[in-house]
Amino acid sequence: MNEELRKSGIDVIGNVPWGTHICQFYEPKEDLVDILIPYFKVGLENNEYCLWVTSHTLKIEDAKKALRKTVPYLDSYLDKGQIEIISYTCLHTTESIYDSEKVINYLIEKLNHALESGYSELRLSENNYRLKKGFELFC
Repeated sequence: MNEELRKSGIDVIGNVPWGTHICQFYEPKEDLVDILIPYFKVGLENNEYCLWVTSHTLKIEDAKKALRKTVPYLDSYLDKGQIEIISYTCLHTTESIYDSEKVINYLIEKLNHALESGYSELRLSENNYRLKKGFELFC
């Protein structure tokens, strides 16, 4: 199978086939930011719909501020809806309870929206904040 590789934006990983899942354990939020900024920058440059679900350690405005340092036209991407940055509390919980059905349905809606809007794919980062305190996982 001759599958087209896509730029991950992450130097140590390089190019990957579509659908690849990447997991990153980190402690300080700066480690997370350092890997996600180039990840989303490449996605925006390659006409991908980007969805960043922030963690409890990183607020939406901090994520935007960090991304603006590398993506000077971030506001135009935000305005046209190519990137969405939301809090993990908006996606993962219903009345303080993890709601997996809500998460799956939301992601399906976002994927359908991305494809119907002409984007080549959905690029996603979200955190599983229920792991051992001090460590998180993004997929």
